[in-house]
Amino acid sequence: MGVLRAVVSKRVLDRLIREKLRQVRLCEGVSAMPVVWRRRLGAECNWEIPGWTGDGGAVSRCASQISGFVHSLETQFDIADEA
Repeated sequence: MGVLRAVVSKRVLDRLIREKLRQVRLCEGVSAMPVVWRRRLGAECNWEIPGWTGDGGAVSRCASQISGFVHSLETQFDIADEA
């Protein structure tokens, strides 16, 4: 049996990610693109952040700072299947 995750809307995940970006000083000027559905690979979640906008160095530093938070979202939530 697979990992059970709560199913939430993309909008909820986007809002959680945007709020985290506002709280982390190193993420100033960085935005996450809206989450997208992806085919599940094994026990992984079925969504991903397809990219980031902002200065390359800032994006790299920000992504490193919030990676634990994003991982926690990945372990807790899925989105509705699209395929």
